[in-house]
Amino acid sequence: MILHEGITVRQMVKGSFGFICIVLTWTLLVVLADELTTIELISNPSPPVTMLGLAVAFFLGFKNTSAFARWSEARSIWGEIVNASRDWGNTICNLVLPDGTPIDPALRDELIERHIAWLNMLAFQLRQPSPTGRSRRPWMFGHKPISDRTELHQKPECWRERQLKSDLPRLEGKSNRAAYLLFLQGEKLAELARSRGIDPYWHVALMDRLARFTTTQGQCERIKNTPFPRQVAEVGRVFSWIFIFMLPLAFNDERSIIPETDISVLQLVIFDWLTFAPVGALVCWIFFVTERVSASMEDPFEGDVTDVPISALCRSIEIDLRQMTNCGIAPQPAQPIEKVLF
Repeated sequence: MILHEGITVRQMVKGSFGFICIVLTWTLLVVLADELTTIELISNPSPPVTMLGLAVAFFLGFKNTSAFARWSEARSIWGEIVNASRDWGNTICNLVLPDGTPIDPALRDELIERHIAWLNMLAFQLRQPSPTGRSRRPWMFGHKPISDRTELHQKPECWRERQLKSDLPRLEGKSNRAAYLLFLQGEKLAELARSRGIDPYWHVALMDRLARFTTTQGQCERIKNTPFPRQVAEVGRVFSWIFIFMLPLAFNDERSIIPETDISVLQLVIFDWLTFAPVGALVCWIFFVTERVSASMEDPFEGDVTDVPISALCRSIEIDLRQMTNCGIAPQPAQPIEKVLF
């Protein structure tokens, strides 16, 4: 997630420099073909290009709205995970036995540590590249993706070092380790209920809280495993490039604005290009960036700079739980990397 002032005009232009060069070159070729040859590119091209631009603008608006709704839902789900995790820590910390005495601190720590392990396992699973997701971009609004840091949940070490030693052997060979950790939590609660460590009311209440985590994990996996509709993404991209290709032709009506003067053809070409190319490049760049904005929100868990900062949220939850329950030492909050929170 790019923070405030994390995107500057310089960064956006830097990331679009290759595209701007392509547009300027294409505009120059169109000017040359129009002024130096007898080729009639399009007769009166402005009306069809204008209608095409309106159609592309409406479609990109729909695409951006859909992509943002997907990103916003992902962030809302993790907001629910944050709230439910705090509720879990508060409940476990204040849990009492049937006789009114607090639960064993070792048991309390086990339930808290396993929940922290589940958070990091879920983040790791969501961060893994999806075969149905978008290919990684070399840049995104001037920022490069950073994927070689353990704390960003890109490597197995991020979850292995947070697991209970007793759980590690049981996790081997499981295809969905995060879901299995929730099963282990439920198994521990069932053991406590059978041994009269907690009364039936607490057992039901705690299992209900585990159900909330199961639901939120399933919601995350739904977004992760369901790609953004390709018919929407690809058609929007194709339409944008068609418009970008056609726009320089629309200036065909307005070129040669000094036909009466005694200047060479080369000077006329250069003058026309310098007059219309910057305007055309600006309009094409706006459509290009608009399409890229929607593409940046298609898959909100992949670990790119525009995605939901689940690693930072995991760290925030861990800090809250450890400070609330005095279980272990609370780590430092996650720090932005080049004005990006992952």
